Amino acid sequence: MRPRILLAAWLLLVWVALWRDVSPANLVSGALLSGVVIWVFPPANDAPLGVRPLALVRFIGSTALSIVRANLVVAWEVVTPSNRINEGVVAVELQSSNPLVITHVSHAIILAPGTMVIDIDKGTDERPTKLFVHVLHLRTVDEVRDEVLELEALALAAVSGRDDPDPTPPTEGGAR
Repeated sequence: MRPRILLAAWLLLVWVALWRDVSPANLVSGALLSGVVIWVFPPANDAPLGVRPLALVRFIGSTALSIVRANLVVAWEVVTPSNRINEGVVAVELQSSNPLVITHVSHAIILAPGTMVIDIDKGTDERPTKLFVHVLHLRTVDEVRDEVLELEALALAAVSGRDDPDPTPPTEGGAR
């Protein structure tokens, strides 16, 4: 029940922020709307999330750093006359099947210019979830896989679920 209350509070906060007015009418309409949204679209899993603040800061920092790095690479590509684009699609098998972790990793990849998740193959008990990542500047397939797996390890450390593996980041060479 607590996650639903937190979700309702978050939706109310977003509603008031969108209206830019903390009036009684906005508070009441936002509370009613958030209740209807939660009733019509109930959360798939009411299990509490284990959010680790320091690990979340590391995940956000790593994502921000990769966004800055990718912006610099794409900007350099635009201002220089030569074309060094070597695009490719890389399939990366994730360790986690937690939808929240998959969403965080996918969004972190999409935020960086020059990379995009073009498909997600939701795994089963027999096979892992795969992300298909389009890369504008592909150097090696292993490098892309290692970066995505490192992002996943950071996301796992930040937001843990019951079915998640040990959230230790990969060692040199991507081995776990």
